[in-house]
Amino acid sequence: MSSRPSRGAARLAAILDALPDALVLVNANGTVVNANTIALETFETPGTALVGRGLLDLLPQFDSRLIPGSMRRPDSMDPRGRTKPTRMIARRTDGSEFPVEVTSANLEDGRQAYDGYGYTGDELLMLVVRDLSGTVDTETELARSQRQTEMILRAAAEGVVGTDTDGRIVLVNPAAAQILGYRASDLGGKELHTLVLHSREDGSPFPYTESPLHDTLRSGRKHRVRGQVLWSKSGDKVSVDLTTAPVRDGDQLVGAVLTFTDRRPYEAVVAEKDAAEKRHKQELERVAEEHEAELERLRKEHAAELDGLRERHAEEIAAGDERYAALGEREKDRYEALAARHDQLLILLGRSLRGPLDELRGELSKLAADDAGQLWPEANQVLHHLAAGYSRITTLVDNVLGYQRLDAGEDDLVRTPVMLDAVVAVGVEGAVELIGPGRVQFAVHAPPIEAEVDPQRLAQALAHLVADVAGVDATGNAPVSAGGYMDNTVVVAAAQRGEVVRIEVRGPYAGGDPVHQPIVGGIVRAHGGVLQTHEVPGMSGSAYVLEVPLGGGAGAVAAPPAPAEESGAEAVPPEPAAQQSGGRRRARRSSVDAFLESEVGAAAAASSDTAATAPTGRRRRRAAGPAAETPAAAQTTA
Repeated sequence: MSSRPSRGAARLAAILDALPDALVLVNANGTVVNANTIALETFETPGTALVGRGLLDLLPQFDSRLIPGSMRRPDSMDPRGRTKPTRMIARRTDGSEFPVEVTSANLEDGRQAYDGYGYTGDELLMLVVRDLSGTVDTETELARSQRQTEMILRAAAEGVVGTDTDGRIVLVNPAAAQILGYRASDLGGKELHTLVLHSREDGSPFPYTESPLHDTLRSGRKHRVRGQVLWSKSGDKVSVDLTTAPVRDGDQLVGAVLTFTDRRPYEAVVAEKDAAEKRHKQELERVAEEHEAELERLRKEHAAELDGLRERHAEEIAAGDERYAALGEREKDRYEALAARHDQLLILLGRSLRGPLDELRGELSKLAADDAGQLWPEANQVLHHLAAGYSRITTLVDNVLGYQRLDAGEDDLVRTPVMLDAVVAVGVEGAVELIGPGRVQFAVHAPPIEAEVDPQRLAQALAHLVADVAGVDATGNAPVSAGGYMDNTVVVAAAQRGEVVRIEVRGPYAGGDPVHQPIVGGIVRAHGGVLQTHEVPGMSGSAYVLEVPLGGGAGAVAAPPAPAEESGAEAVPPEPAAQQSGGRRRARRSSVDAFLESEVGAAAAASSDTAATAPTGRRRRRAAGPAAETPAAAQTTA
């Protein structure tokens, strides 16, 4: 360690450098004057020097009174200045700290013991420093493991007792002491079998050689015993579940550990459960007896009450049968009377009334013809008016009879694919026959739509619907408006909406006549359609919407081009209803289209537009065809 040592000093330095611990020499000033290799590796860091530093910089907790030059000496000190190993914290030259164990001794002549230079004085302090970094960690871990084991043993609910090879107690946890009624300190060093396993449950002696503890200590086998009896300090029997296991140090058997669980709480619960089951069984038997008696009583009461109810019910049924029989006889008589009156009415309308009406209409028509020209014009006009009235009454009677036969199921619908505009034209013609000529004006919009319907019945329904909204009664008179003039235009518009045909009819009056409405509703229902009524705000009258399915019809078809007409010429009468789709003149007016395309609320505007363009009142005489007066999409005056 010295740069130029003598041979003896060099040998000593080599020996000291070979030591496993750090060796440090300190002079009387407390300064490190020399150190071996381990000390340099332990304390010195690169860039710093150990020699020349103060001892208290390296060992801040070292007793400074032990330094040779100190003016204060310890009260009790070894004659040679030796100290016992002392643990403290050391500090490296870079300031980092680590745990060490320090032993010190005084050297009277440092030159004799460890020749060198760089210091003065006759006395040195030698310190042996042992690094405890790994040792302290191991000891801390062992202490922690021991504390954890103790805490586990204290927290365990089972009793744990450890014995040596002679069966003497060397370890006991608090649970074991509590179960046996001892203090833990009273059990140390005593024989476990003699203390708690000396007798069986019946009080007879239990030899040690027959106990599971003896077999475990002799053979090293584990044993589990359920219901083993231990004896407490007070002499009470303690029933436990016992387990014995050997303790080995490597391959050598050094003892046994006995663990047991107190069965007394479990046995108390079992006993309580058995007592509760016994009480429950007794209670169940008692309740069953009471229930059986109560059930028998209720059975008898129910049987008696049921017999009484049967008797009363039989009496009520007999009385009800008599009452319903009498009511059925009355209803039967009433139905037969209604059927007789209905048949009488139909016979009256169909035979007794219609026949004379036809004869009277024919005679009036002959008189009105006045082939000899002998009647006054006024008389001729009256005769024509009477003939038209009788014709209207005859048509109404025929339609009512036809509806009655359809409603009664005597007649069925005859569905055929027809053009809807022809049906509408026939319906308008039928309406003229019902309300009389010259009563109302028509605005008709009926595009060519093919539908599978009963044309005669549907045209009949349209005729009655138009007559209903026109407001003309059976006498041919129309009500007079309190406000003076009232537009008497009836708007009829048809269109296809998906798989249905929609026909809208609007007139100057609300309609709802008890003769017309049943006929219209019945025919529409027979076609599988619906009839709805809508009020038009701000305008008189009502709008009726009639919808029937297309059936097997093809729907809307393209209209052929209209033939050229000469200006001012009379309109050419169209073909009969069955042939009108080919050559009918169609006037497409915006007001009627608006009525068709809009909801019911737009019907008022359409009505006003058609009324503004209505003809001046020129009457059209009926042509030869049945639907010649009202071509589709045109305006006419009835």
